[in-house]
Amino acid sequence: MSEHWYDRPLRIAALQCDFEAGQTLEVADKWAGAGFNVEQLFHPMADSYSALFDIEHHAEILSDYLARAQQNNLRIILYLNVHILGPTLASHWEDWAQRAVDGSCPKQYETYYVCCVNSPWRDHFFSVIDSLATFDIDGVFLDGPIVISGGCFCPHCQARYTSKYGGDLVDGEHQSKFIGESLHEFLRESYSRFKQHKPDSIFYINLPITASQAKYLSPVDQLPYNDLVGNEGGFMFYEPPRDAYLWRSSITVKLLEALAPDKPRVNFMAADQKPWSWYIHTPAETRLCIASTVANGANIWYGLHGDSSLLDTPGGKAATELMRFLATHESYYVATRSAARVAVLYAYATDYQYRVSSETSDFYGDAAEKSELYSGNFTEALHGFCDVLSRSGIPYDLATDLDLTADRLAGYDCLLLPTCACLSDESVDAIREYVKNGGAIVSSHDTSLYTESGEARTDFALADVFGARYAGRIMPYKNFNYFSICSEHPLVDHIDIPLLPAPESVVDVTPAESANVLAKFHAVQAGRYVPLTEPARPAIIHNRFGSGHSLYLAGTFGEMCAHYAPPEYQQLLKNAVAYFSEKSVSLQGAIGNVEVSVRRQHKRLLIHLVNYAGLPPRPFTAIAPQRGLQLVLPDAGAIEAPRALVADQVCRYEVHGNAAIVNLPELRDYEVIVVEQP
Repeated sequence: MSEHWYDRPLRIAALQCDFEAGQTLEVADKWAGAGFNVEQLFHPMADSYSALFDIEHHAEILSDYLARAQQNNLRIILYLNVHILGPTLASHWEDWAQRAVDGSCPKQYETYYVCCVNSPWRDHFFSVIDSLATFDIDGVFLDGPIVISGGCFCPHCQARYTSKYGGDLVDGEHQSKFIGESLHEFLRESYSRFKQHKPDSIFYINLPITASQAKYLSPVDQLPYNDLVGNEGGFMFYEPPRDAYLWRSSITVKLLEALAPDKPRVNFMAADQKPWSWYIHTPAETRLCIASTVANGANIWYGLHGDSSLLDTPGGKAATELMRFLATHESYYVATRSAARVAVLYAYATDYQYRVSSETSDFYGDAAEKSELYSGNFTEALHGFCDVLSRSGIPYDLATDLDLTADRLAGYDCLLLPTCACLSDESVDAIREYVKNGGAIVSSHDTSLYTESGEARTDFALADVFGARYAGRIMPYKNFNYFSICSEHPLVDHIDIPLLPAPESVVDVTPAESANVLAKFHAVQAGRYVPLTEPARPAIIHNRFGSGHSLYLAGTFGEMCAHYAPPEYQQLLKNAVAYFSEKSVSLQGAIGNVEVSVRRQHKRLLIHLVNYAGLPPRPFTAIAPQRGLQLVLPDAGAIEAPRALVADQVCRYEVHGNAAIVNLPELRDYEVIVVEQP
């Protein structure tokens, strides 16, 4: 396959408004000097905090800016807002805006009407796309489209629905399908029109990647219209930062790679600490977000929501410093693939049907809907497992249940299934075959107890793999109950206290005769200040299935990791990875919170280390340096002396058989260890 220009590393700058006071063209000079090689161009066409090209008003400034950008070797991707009506278009709101079922027109950001893809705005936008044919731009980015909560019931949607399905949209049983089809048709037509004129240019959107973001049209259905996949994983924090999930950027980028491994990826990072547009992130938070993004194989988009002088703030200078490092060492970020031996399953069937949580976002809002029919929480379980792996320095990927096969899983030694309650029969078969062929799974709570449509099964679909059958009830365990280890095994090594806090929801199971019960839940206590109860039901079950292994955790262990972070839970998962994945790269000597990402590039191994050992609370203002670290490469083979790119030095190392131990320099916030394997 021929390489596109956008297959190379992209350091994308954006200025999401225009307060430059006649200095518009000089912004291109600033970006180039700061190490960026692409601009997602917004500010010359800015309509307050919206932008949509108008050839009558913007042709001259766009031409001038393109010329200035070319002088700086800066590629230009034109920003096109397709989710709100900016001030210039606001006068069309009665005919173009989305309407709720009561006829009102809700506003985005409490300011702007939301445009409807079935209204005459659609034709206006297509005329914008067509007008770009004569300009030497390198691509377009569509910020949207979105759908207001509950869906649009404007006259145009009503008429189109009736024409397509008959009946009234308000009572229509096909409403969700209709909305999805409307979005799909809009994206398809937009992509087709643009590519007709500019087949080699890039086209992409602000891609929704979770069920709460992609309620009407799945991410997979939108992939054909994205030459690059990107999401706002770096827009932080909106809520109090002390409560923010530490690995948000990493999770976003890993999921993008799982969805589209053969497409370039980008993490959109707001330079500012949301929701304050002129309040720039601290240098520490800035470096961590950018480093986590590129460490996991994605490009970075860095957007200012004030004027370009914000580049001169401490946070802006930190971004510039790291961009220049990435530019200098660009060759190490080209065409890398993950070399992780561990994966966590992002079960979309569960995400769409089960109880989940969502974080607030500018673009996607806070749209998670929680069902009380289920006892776990998929998002929290996923975050809990990923938190343990990241804090423990264990390299891992996300895998999805979209077209899941045993062959797709074969490259992993261990697959974690955090409260993956809803799974299709096809996904279950793939997981079963994977374990039968020698893989290992670590599953929690009600994994596989529901179909992909959310209907309860009478037993776990993976009961034979778990070595456990569902006994018919899920029990609430208040947060003063316990479980205890009852069998010696490497999987429960280094857990040296007699009683451990039980998760708050427990699945009653019957173990198979062949299974090994490693721990038991104690009977439910009446209160916290009562005599201890006796062990009553299995908590942790190890089972051999075919050539592989299963470790089943009969409760909301992932959610417990997210809420309470018991050190023994972390030790349990670390034990599982060590036992099931002997070839995983590991980090020794760290105090914790070092994210490790292992990427392969031809005969070169790249180990990225991102030090999240910040001094709380967030936002971090300082990172604790870590010393005396060692990387263990179990399957290194013959290697040349490893090099540390940030420290700019060769690392001492020892070879023991086929393994290598690399002594690392002091780790501040970010390091890349380059291991050549000739």
